[in-house]
This record gives sequence, structure tokens and C-alpha cells, in this order.
Amino acid sequence: NAVYPALVGSAAVTAAGSAQGDAAQLYHGFNVVTGADGTKGVILPTAVAGMIVYLKGVTAGVLKVYPKTGGTINALSANGAISLASGATPAIFIASSSTQWYTLPLLPS
Repeated sequence: NAVYPALVGSAAVTAAGSAQGDAAQLYHGFNVVTGADGTKGVILPTAVAGMIVYLKGVTAGVLKVYPKTGGTINALSANGAISLASGATPAIFIASSSTQWYTLPLLPS
């Protein structure tokens, strides 16, 4: 029997809300997101240095991705959302601290 220590969880998430406070929760691991329409969004989990969140939007529409309150993504201001184009390559979010996320590839922000 093989052991797979690199396996991560996978979740299906439907984008929701129109702001950081009512966006749908993402999870550590791989997230497949539907429902993006240019206004709906998702929110990253509470950052822990070294945490990785993989995200793939599968609906035709821009998806807003928010950090938890007080957090930042790339060079955006605190609490600012990054917008992912529909059909884009999956984004990888990596936490470098309890408040800072970076994307791979480094997406414009």
C-alpha cells in the first residue's frame, strides 16, 4: 500500500455575496468554485504561514477573492479583493504570515 502524504483536501464551493463579509468560505487545499458572475466572491481561510490554497473557477465570470479581515493579497490594500478572470489557470494562494497571501503565478493586483 502506498502512502500519499502530499494529498490535500478538495472542496466544491459556490461563490456568494458581494463583499468580504458575505463571500463563500474557501478551504485549505483545492477549491473548485462555481457561481462567479463579476460580483460574487470567496474568502480565504485564516492565514497561517506556509498554508496553501488552490483555487479553480469553472464558471464564466470574474471571481473576487478576499482575505480574512485585516489580511492582504499580493500588493492590494488590507481587505482588498483580487479578481480572477474566468477560465484562468488555477491560482495558488500561499500565506507568508498570519495576514499576507501571495499568488502563484503572481497575479496583477
